Amino acid sequence: MQKNSKILIIDDEKIALKNLEHVMKKEGYQVVSTQSGQNALKLLEEQQFDAVLTDLRMEKVDGAQILKRCKELYPDTEVIMITGYATLESAVKAMKNGAFYYIAKPFKLDEVRKVVSEAVEKVKLKNENRQLREQIESYHGKVKIITQDANMQRLLDTAKQIAPTDCNVLLTGESGTGKELFARFIHFHSKRANNTFFAINCGAFTEELLGNELFGHERGAFTGAISMKKGLIEMASGGTLFLDEITEMPASMQVKLLRVIQERELLRLGGTEPIKVDVRFIAATNRNLQDAIKNSSFRQDLYFRLNVVSLSIPPLSQRKD
Repeated sequence: MQKNSKILIIDDEKIALKNLEHVMKKEGYQVVSTQSGQNALKLLEEQQFDAVLTDLRMEKVDGAQILKRCKELYPDTEVIMITGYATLESAVKAMKNGAFYYIAKPFKLDEVRKVVSEAVEKVKLKNENRQLREQIESYHGKVKIITQDANMQRLLDTAKQIAPTDCNVLLTGESGTGKELFARFIHFHSKRANNTFFAINCGAFTEELLGNELFGHERGAFTGAISMKKGLIEMASGGTLFLDEITEMPASMQVKLLRVIQERELLRLGGTEPIKVDVRFIAATNRNLQDAIKNSSFRQDLYFRLNVVSLSIPPLSQRKD
């Protein structure tokens, strides 16, 4: 995949640009680079990239403008923001606007390699999953997955049976098998169908950002927190929250999530008053959770709370569609 993946790099610092260009070419990517935000916009108009690495602060055209235009032209392209002026506020804003990741300078090249690899893999999975997404029909507020495979039909029958029970669900299976689609299927066949469905990839955020996304914050909770922000758990109250890549959730977040499930309440960052919530959690992973429990990277008590019902989704290669 890497040798066919095209990367655009934008940084007005020549040394940083050359370092990134060298590393990405060494990884086997097709690389286009520029020091100009204006030139980057022209390049985006001319061709599509799998991933874009852009500095945030640049003259005339900055990284935020590049992110906005890139997502307008190519929603599937992943944009990674790099900046020497990192703040939680700017990071949250970038992620809200569709950035894949936010890297602070001075960055470690291994971190850049890992993030770009994950971004490119996500684009690959989007493309592979496109056929499956096209098999979804929305009608009368329902979601229907069309399949001719007998095993998939049995799995969908099971999903339809558990949907009204309101219990938490754990979905397992390889990347690209459509776990989020199954989560939506369960939600739209449940008693919560008329309420909100939110999804978050636990592996796409730093620990600090993930906590802010899930639990929100009070005004003044940190520098730049000029107003209160509800987290996804609070916003999903009455509906469903899909937690993708649950095994990537940091230990501190696992403790907080467990408390939410047990007590049905949460505290925003900087808050002192518990907030009641009513959320159905559907979690997903492509890893072996038993191994994660054995090596102490995942809490067994949280596993039991999420794994009330488990569905194993077969890979596309095993489906007779």
